[in-house]
Amino acid sequence: MEVEQDTPKKALIDRTTLLLIVLALLAALLILLGRVKSEPTEVELMFLQQVNAAESRGLENNSVPKAMDEILRYVGFFLEQQYADAENVEGEDSQLKAAQLEVDRIKKTVDEQASVVRRKGQGKSLNADGLAFIRNSVEHGISGRATVAYSFAAMLLLAVAITATLKALHLQRRTRDRLIQACFFVTALTSILILLLIMIFLFKEGLPLFKDVSVSDFLLGRGWYPTDEDAPEFGIFPLIMGSLSVTALSSLIAIPLGVMTALYLAEIASPRMRGIVKPVIELLASLPSVVIGFFGMVIMAPFLQDTFGIANGLNMLNASIMLAFMSVPTITSVSEDAIFAVPLELKEASLALGATHNETIWKVVVPASLSGISTAVILGMSRAIGETMVVLMVAGGAGLVPSSIFDPVRPMPASIAAEMGEAPFGEPHYFALFAIGIVLFLFTLLFNVIADHLAHKYKQVGAATL
Repeated sequence: MEVEQDTPKKALIDRTTLLLIVLALLAALLILLGRVKSEPTEVELMFLQQVNAAESRGLENNSVPKAMDEILRYVGFFLEQQYADAENVEGEDSQLKAAQLEVDRIKKTVDEQASVVRRKGQGKSLNADGLAFIRNSVEHGISGRATVAYSFAAMLLLAVAITATLKALHLQRRTRDRLIQACFFVTALTSILILLLIMIFLFKEGLPLFKDVSVSDFLLGRGWYPTDEDAPEFGIFPLIMGSLSVTALSSLIAIPLGVMTALYLAEIASPRMRGIVKPVIELLASLPSVVIGFFGMVIMAPFLQDTFGIANGLNMLNASIMLAFMSVPTITSVSEDAIFAVPLELKEASLALGATHNETIWKVVVPASLSGISTAVILGMSRAIGETMVVLMVAGGAGLVPSSIFDPVRPMPASIAAEMGEAPFGEPHYFALFAIGIVLFLFTLLFNVIADHLAHKYKQVGAATL
């Protein structure tokens, strides 16, 4: 008697086709979202109508500030008329507040774009045709909302087209592997290209300063007074010393704390304790820098004033402590990975020879993981020297060479963040801030080169290389 064998049923649709359908549907949803976002809101439509009405009436002063005041006056009047009975109708009060917030948002957007135009040295156009500028700003904001959705939809459709083409060609496995490798290579090359373009832009905007200021005066000058109309000074030596002193002091705090924590988690802590401490450290790494800076202003600054009897709690010590908090998670994570990578037979051999657990840690584990620990330390220092928000909030902001840990300082990132918004485009002050960025970039590059050198110099492969 013949037994019939069950043949597996072929799926109606394979996984690749299903993925293509899902991606195509997502692209269609993004396109619909873009269409919805490209429609002007009620307030934006009212703005555009009042711009047209103002053009028909004619304005004596057509500058951006005067035109904006005129439009806001009419828009506010019509909003009040539209929501005159807001107290009596449920929900309309919140709608009025939402409309007023949108008016404020549009005004802020126009002001920001006007500031960009002024920094480019094209402020005369703002005085000549303010209404047209306001209209273009509002229309640009409307179209800009849809740009993001359309961009993601285009990327999804491109992925669908490439995947469908590869599937239709029935390429061999080796050819598919080569195509995948090429895609990864292009992705990596794109990242390098973006970094190169940023570096080119940085040098392009910073090097023109040295037509007017010598390199020695810039690096070794003691005065940073870029806005002085009579005799501006562009010496960043106090800023460099501020950055280096804050980084050094924060490293003295963060390195022992981070390395000791990594040793404890990797070699001493029980699994239960490690499961408690490790998430806390990762949570510390996820805190925004502005939150840490706010903690330094509100909590640490008064504490330092009361403890040490100093006049100002916003100083180098405060900034160093806050930067140490931010560097500890980086140092701990990288050091812990390096310690875990030490071969187990090294520890077993040390213990078999009669060494205690502590002796094994200090004389076997630490030397074997020295490459990774050194890299962790350098990366933590790079994080500290490049941090902006914390030092801007708690370092004190004084452009002086510090003589004490309680002196206020002004590191390089703080100067860039504080002054870039008010530096006129194309002026020496503008170029000087980018030149500071070049110096900061070179410091960070030096730290990374040192980290890479130490990683290769003390690299251990297995137990035979010790």
